[in-house]
Amino acid sequence: MASSKFRFLINPAIATAMAAIFVIDLHTPLGLAVPFLYLLLALLAIGVGAQTRVLVIIAVVGPILAGIKLQIHPSDGVVWVGQTNRLIFSMLIWIAVGLECVRRRLEAGRRENSRLLEKQVAERTEALRTANQKLEVEIAERKEAEATIGRYASRLEALSNQLVTVQDSERKALATELHDRIGQNLSALNMSLNLNLALLSGPLSPAALSAAQVRIRDALTLVEQTTEKVRSVMEELHPALLEQYGLTTALRWHGEEFAGRTGIAFRYSAGENLPRWPGKVETTLFRIAQEALVNVAKHAEATAVTVALTQGAEGIALTISDNGVGLAPEPQRPPAAGSGWGLAIMAERARAVGGALQIGPGHGQGTAVVVTIPNRHLETA
Repeated sequence: MASSKFRFLINPAIATAMAAIFVIDLHTPLGLAVPFLYLLLALLAIGVGAQTRVLVIIAVVGPILAGIKLQIHPSDGVVWVGQTNRLIFSMLIWIAVGLECVRRRLEAGRRENSRLLEKQVAERTEALRTANQKLEVEIAERKEAEATIGRYASRLEALSNQLVTVQDSERKALATELHDRIGQNLSALNMSLNLNLALLSGPLSPAALSAAQVRIRDALTLVEQTTEKVRSVMEELHPALLEQYGLTTALRWHGEEFAGRTGIAFRYSAGENLPRWPGKVETTLFRIAQEALVNVAKHAEATAVTVALTQGAEGIALTISDNGVGLAPEPQRPPAAGSGWGLAIMAERARAVGGALQIGPGHGQGTAVVVTIPNRHLETA
């Protein structure tokens, strides 16, 4: 195959060679095998990679030029030998050029098939690479989902275990409340009634009658105190105000009770004309506020606490903030189970109604607990 920089010389060289062969043929006897040079030129043209149309020209023009010799000098030498030579080499030229054309056509077809095959292989490789990438993404997503399920399963198991502990603690606390607030009054009432019964078992002097009346009045006072304490315990367990008057009134009442017990100043603010929400939502927000205020009393070392309740275009927001010692600075994030059971239960309460709970630093100092519930979850809660 000729070098590409000399390819432009092939056609002129072939034309020159054919002219030279024709001149030589004109000046040699007819019997010599000069037409062999046309065959040799065709083979050389095939060898140097001449264009197909050039080979066809050689195959057509070569025999024509050889035939012209017969017309110009028909009796120069042995006529039949010259004719035979020209016929044989013309056929050989046609065969050589024909075979080369067939070879080139087959080679072109092979190259086209090879190109198509390479294209198909490239497309298939790209498709496999894309499928492999998708598979890797799906595997990663599945592993992440399995890890998330594992974390939630661990959290659920931990919360289930903690629920038993919390129930036991609440029962113990309720028993303590009943003993401390009601049990002593009932014991005193029992003693007073027994003494009055002993006095009334016989005839009474005016002084004994007066003493009995005093004890009965004391017993009535104990009954009133016991009734009030029972009502107080019932309100703490499930405030009737929450069902009768709604969350706003219940939060204000509970905050005032909290301030009276702890001495921590309480401030409450609520949006205007807040509607009533589903009972589950109001109960959840009230319980979260209760737990948050308990945490303020236990850990915050605060002198003031603020509870704010609003509803905007996106949903409800309940904020409990104090001016206490605050938290260690870190990005706001929902508390994880195990970081504090009170906080974890508050977060689970919020999630149960489609909300979210965040804990972070307050304005300037202290801690802020923010509960948000989107409006779209209010109808399904």
